[in-house]
Amino acid sequence: MTNKTRCPIDVHEAFRAVVHDYDVAQMAAKLGMPAGTLYNKANLNESSAHKPSLGDAVLVQVIASDTRIVEAMAHTLGGVFVKLPTVQTISDVALLEMVAEISIQNGQFHGDLKAALQDGKFSRDEHQAIHQRALDFITSILETVSRIEGMVDA
Repeated sequence: MTNKTRCPIDVHEAFRAVVHDYDVAQMAAKLGMPAGTLYNKANLNESSAHKPSLGDAVLVQVIASDTRIVEAMAHTLGGVFVKLPTVQTISDVALLEMVAEISIQNGQFHGDLKAALQDGKFSRDEHQAIHQRALDFITSILETVSRIEGMVDA
């Protein structure tokens, strides 16, 4: 997720948040549409024909470098969004560092889980922290696998 606010679960709320956090007028200019139209598309209470299309959602995320809409979509469908790193060739030392990072993330995930279990229940904040640690752990694995792909003989 981006460094903005916590990801909204509702896809329409995520669209509104991304557009408003970026700046509606600037976003509209980059999309080539009137600002009023974009305001309407981002208005959760708007009942006119101005609704965001799938194309709007993709363009808004690309322009803003913000993945909250796709994160909300993944959540709605019972999944998670994990951004993959760019593939590049790396040194043996860098690959070993990445493998070590997997173990570090694994340890941090299980440490957070153990700490949260001490009182026998989970708070919403504890769940959110564990969820984020899990995503960090998964991302470290996917990044390593992706980098190994860059080392495959063509």
